[in-house]
Amino acid sequence: MNFPHPLNRLSQQSTCLLDLLLQERQALENNHITTLGHLLSQKEECVQQLLQMELELKEQLGRQGFQMDQNGILAWLERQRFSQTLWHQIHATLKVIRDLNNINGLVINRAGRNTQRLLEIITGQSSVTTYRQNGLHFNGKLSRVYGSA
Repeated sequence: MNFPHPLNRLSQQSTCLLDLLLQERQALENNHITTLGHLLSQKEECVQQLLQMELELKEQLGRQGFQMDQNGILAWLERQRFSQTLWHQIHATLKVIRDLNNINGLVINRAGRNTQRLLEIITGQSSVTTYRQNGLHFNGKLSRVYGSA
């Protein structure tokens, strides 16, 4: 039986995660909450599969006397006479994934803070910073609950 090289599987899975993150970014830009929920479950599954593949690769490298680091992987690939190009592509893809995931996380966090702030303003439950008609900051309890207006 002929199994695909572990890096081929890792490359496919990392490309899948990158695609999901790009879809997540688009859903965030378009404010498609339902799509975000669906993508989250797919993203979690994809990340779990990537982690499992990483563990399998680490075990395989360890059995052959290599470390799971850049030098170890490159030496392992050299011994197998397998091109290092795919590893460099995976490495670059994972960097883009990390950066895009951080950006998406910041957007989600900011949206959550804005939503929380709006709820506080509407319900009058806590002190929030707003502006008076003259444009100056006003920090204190709102005099009335906007939701009951």
